[in-house]
Amino acid sequence: MPTEKNSVGEVQEAIRRGAITREYRADANRIIQALNGLRSTEIMSYLQYMQHQYMAVSLLSPGLKAEFEAHATQELDHANRLAERIQQLGGVPVYDPKEISTKAAGVGVVPEQGTTLTEMVVEDLLLERQQIEVYSALIREIGDEDLVTRPVLLGILADTEKHASELADYLKRTADTH
Repeated sequence: MPTEKNSVGEVQEAIRRGAITREYRADANRIIQALNGLRSTEIMSYLQYMQHQYMAVSLLSPGLKAEFEAHATQELDHANRLAERIQQLGGVPVYDPKEISTKAAGVGVVPEQGTTLTEMVVEDLLLERQQIEVYSALIREIGDEDLVTRPVLLGILADTEKHASELADYLKRTADTH
């Protein structure tokens, strides 16, 4: 394995550290911890959207039922993208349900179950807004210290802001019709 250019120690270090090189400026353990926290919020969001999708009466609002399901699918995709990055950084994606719940609650994300469609949309809007704040803070914290994680987070933030905008628009339309 060692070559003329690389010692055994250098090769072993490369294997141990994987994608993390001298140019990586962030604290990988801190980033892994933060990403696992975000992954937890995405999983809780997925569960909340799916519960709302199950509870939405399709005759009253078939579009909203489909929207809940579409948002749930995107939340799960976000969780998977975060898991991939955690693994690339040498971490283990959180998977234990209790740990997921605890980590999500730690940043204020707790699933809610409204009794009306409007309450469900409000709950989802507030959840998305909470995630926007957490993602924005982490993106600012990372700055240019982790050049791969930052665009992953920016992509998820863009989706999350779109969800919040769609939910707010629905609530505005609903308010206009009452």
